[in-house]
Amino acid sequence: MKRLFLSLLVAISLPSVAQTADPVVMTVNGKPVTRSEFEYAYNKNRSVEGAVEQKSVEEYAEMFLNYRLKVEAALDARLDTLSSLKKEFLTYRDMQLMPFLVDSLYVDSVARSLYDASVERLGGRDLLRTQHILVRLDAAATEAQKQAAQRKADSLYRAIMGGADFDKTARESSDDTGSAPFGGLLPWIGPGSTVQEFEDAAYALEVGQVSEPVLSPYGYHIVKMKERKKMEPYEVLRPSIVNALKQQGIEDASAQARLKKLVAASNGTRSSEEILDSVRDAHIATDLELRYLIQEYHDGLLLYEVSQNEVWKPSASDETGQQAYYKANKKKYAWTEPRFAGYVVQAKSAPLLKEATKFVKKHKGESSLSDAVKERFNADSTTVVLSKPLLVKKGENRFVDQHVFGGKAAKPSATYPFFNVIGKKQKQPKSLDDVRQQVLTDYQDMLEKEWVARLRQKYPYVINRDVLATINNH
Repeated sequence: MKRLFLSLLVAISLPSVAQTADPVVMTVNGKPVTRSEFEYAYNKNRSVEGAVEQKSVEEYAEMFLNYRLKVEAALDARLDTLSSLKKEFLTYRDMQLMPFLVDSLYVDSVARSLYDASVERLGGRDLLRTQHILVRLDAAATEAQKQAAQRKADSLYRAIMGGADFDKTARESSDDTGSAPFGGLLPWIGPGSTVQEFEDAAYALEVGQVSEPVLSPYGYHIVKMKERKKMEPYEVLRPSIVNALKQQGIEDASAQARLKKLVAASNGTRSSEEILDSVRDAHIATDLELRYLIQEYHDGLLLYEVSQNEVWKPSASDETGQQAYYKANKKKYAWTEPRFAGYVVQAKSAPLLKEATKFVKKHKGESSLSDAVKERFNADSTTVVLSKPLLVKKGENRFVDQHVFGGKAAKPSATYPFFNVIGKKQKQPKSLDDVRQQVLTDYQDMLEKEWVARLRQKYPYVINRDVLATINNH
């Protein structure tokens, strides 16, 4: 009886031990948020400049709560069932899981095959590091051009043989713009790496020797042997070969091939997504960062979608609401300095500018002004350039600064050297349109706060302040 009692006591205590290891910071609509999950989000976001680096744990907890409440609203609206959202999420999720399917033996075998092929191609010969000076000669060159190129190459060769610095001569005289800035230095080569004429001349040189001018399809080369060496063992070169393969997508190709094999091995009983589900389940139990990263992206998609539906789209189309908010908060949008409202017109000639100015003054304010200017002046080619409607302060447009704010003369465009400014200066906003973006941002902020307040009423939540106090301190 005593043994049974002790067994029951241990069984009852186990969940408490597990909970103590990762206690719950908050519960939102019955769903727990553990300390490790909260710390992941808090520490990740505070490292983003301008995000929450100035927020205390308590302040961030309120932000995180609002975030989770919005996710709950999205789940209630079944936004997670949207095919477009599911597709985007699975694409991202699979990117995180595919590395676990990489077959390192496959990657190594490809690297080894490339190494062995290089060794075979070398055939026991050295690898060469050379410098060269190129006197370029086109295939269609005339006889006179060929002779001139040969004379130049011979002259450069004699200068080097007479003591001229090879690196300096290459920088100043080589026609190979890729290697000239580096003293003519070229990558390592082996048999078959370059044109035969260059290769034959290079392999005939010892370290420090310089060849006479050699003619190839590119022109005349003066070749200097920088270094010769035998191929290093595979173990030495493996890291660089594997790294090059990774840059070419070898790991993704390996993972995709392995995934196809696993699907085929299941005889049609498991899809690729089901296999990736099992890969996820096998790793998120121990890899918390992977778990939270995948969850973060999933919830982030939901947050974006629900915010679009509840705040951003409705507010953007709510002209009545924006107008009412603007009228109630006009003082908030007062300018501390005047603005210019109007257009800048640029033209290829003075007569065109005069005609375009008259045209714009007559039609300004019309929604089709840009199309009208294009049809009137730019049917065959662009002769007049009209800016979009401007609302700018001093320092934001050089043409406006000169004409309206008494700034220095603006440097005109070389293509459109004649310009004019059409419009007028305003001391204060005249309507919502003059400050619409600011108003819309503030209006959305207000609607979001009202929405969050409703969510806090709708969904039950609890923040465990004692656990919150242990964040990053346990």
